Amino acid sequence: MNLEFKTVFVLAPHADDLEFGCGGLIARLADSGSDIYSLVFSAAEERKEEMIKASSILGVKKTFIFNLPIRNLGKHRQAILDKLIKMKEKFKPDLVIQPCLNDIHQDHQIIAMEGIRAFKGTNLWGYEVLANNLIFDFQLFIKINETDLEKKIKAIECYKSQNHRRYLDEDFIRSLAKVRGVQIGSRYAEAFNVIREVL
Repeated sequence: MNLEFKTVFVLAPHADDLEFGCGGLIARLADSGSDIYSLVFSAAEERKEEMIKASSILGVKKTFIFNLPIRNLGKHRQAILDKLIKMKEKFKPDLVIQPCLNDIHQDHQIIAMEGIRAFKGTNLWGYEVLANNLIFDFQLFIKINETDLEKKIKAIECYKSQNHRRYLDEDFIRSLAKVRGVQIGSRYAEAFNVIREVL
């Protein structure tokens, strides 16, 4: 499988989900010339500036923020679906990356299910947010290099408001990338749930 995608959407229930879930892949895709668009559904005010800095580090072309209430996306399912379909028709992404299907966070579950509904004819991968996964059913490993990983770490470090979170630790981020890399005989990798592959 090649990574030649023209237009990529990343569905992020909250600011910082993109960076944790697939920051290395996004850095790699951006360096390869893909246009990356981040669709963020709920972003606390203090995180918006952090998110803009983080997105810039990773090479995200544009971020769309929909300002829905955090931990309450379930009440806005139809509005979310309508927004996704509208964005799909405008940009026609050939890859969509979203929360994996086993993510137990209530907002992540909503975005994962509405993503499946909206992007029926599109490659659809689920990213890993380890703190939210009791199990993670992954079939796809993407190799990332030191530069990709450094960009991911620097992007995550932009979230100063989240410094109390243990998973912001650089050692943890590097360790997970190493574990996923060891599983495929590579130095570093990120793992994904293949929800739909369109050939």
